[in-house]
Amino acid sequence: MARLGFEAVRRPGLMFLRSMRAIPVVRNRVIPALLKEELDGIPASDAVDTVRQELRRLQETTGPIVIGPWVGEVGFELLYWIPFLNWALREYELDRRRLIVVSRGGAGRWYRHLTAEYLDVFSLFTLDEYRQANEARWDKAGHQKQYRVEQMDRDIFDRAREKAGLQQAELLHPSLMYRILRFYWFEKAGIGLLDRHTEFRRLAPVERTPALKDLPADYVAVRFYFRPSFPDTPENQRFAAHVIRSLSEEIPVVLLNTGLRLDDHEDMDVPGKNVYRVDELMRLEQNLEIQTEIISHARAFVGTYGGLAYLGPFYGVPSVSFYSTEEELVPAHLDVSWRLGRMMGVSVTTLHTKMAGLLRGALAGP
Repeated sequence: MARLGFEAVRRPGLMFLRSMRAIPVVRNRVIPALLKEELDGIPASDAVDTVRQELRRLQETTGPIVIGPWVGEVGFELLYWIPFLNWALREYELDRRRLIVVSRGGAGRWYRHLTAEYLDVFSLFTLDEYRQANEARWDKAGHQKQYRVEQMDRDIFDRAREKAGLQQAELLHPSLMYRILRFYWFEKAGIGLLDRHTEFRRLAPVERTPALKDLPADYVAVRFYFRPSFPDTPENQRFAAHVIRSLSEEIPVVLLNTGLRLDDHEDMDVPGKNVYRVDELMRLEQNLEIQTEIISHARAFVGTYGGLAYLGPFYGVPSVSFYSTEEELVPAHLDVSWRLGRMMGVSVTTLHTKMAGLLRGALAGP
């Protein structure tokens, strides 16, 4: 009877939480505020000690180590997860031959300096399975950050271990990175915490393959999509279209739209002369691989702030990105993106859409 009563309350409760999470102000402000408040009573030093203890434990093991699975945002993967791994593997001298990286969408290129062993989530899950599992994860956590090992992570780990033919394996999960760096993101610790637990380095050059034979030799890679800091409004649609058309008058533009709906980001399409599309090259298991190759050979990246705007600098490619809603930005991420550009020796510029008009006016006279 008690179990029936629990289920009677649980199911409507989950439906209510799901509906609340769908409200932008709840998803983008209330939940982050609650997470920030949760840290008030937790010293950062305790979290650092816990993470270091786990890394020392992994150091003392001898078997394979599955790194991941990463199923979160591209931006966090590039800006924090991979630099965290750079630090952790060096600091604790983990043998690269023991490591198997698991990510999704063809992100294997980003990890080649760590290990040659890579498994893609989309070689383990169908798109429908992935969407269902990810939605269940979001419903339970209320956000997409991997603060804990959830059922989806366990399922991916089990399938990865089975595909690799491993009886046993250890897990180096993204929750270790989140446990430490969230203190910096939520302004509970200074930049020193980030500096001590990350190592930023350029990614290895990518050879241009025959798959891109129809693209021009010189171009700008562009991807505008809608997100909380760049919402789907008529103003932003016009802004993105104007940027693409203005660029294409001076230099070929390659749009990085994937045609795939893997998350809540919706691409914007602006056809026109001197604008090239690559949708037909995109596949579940390799869309990030294709986008990486294109960006790494571009003169510059231009588009929505976040995600791929961080990728260019790791290949020495300048990045210019835009936002229109300042309230949706996290200052810590903006600061790290600026530091990234400085460390990589390239320009990383993030502008409010209103600034584009001011710049045009300021530069018109000279």
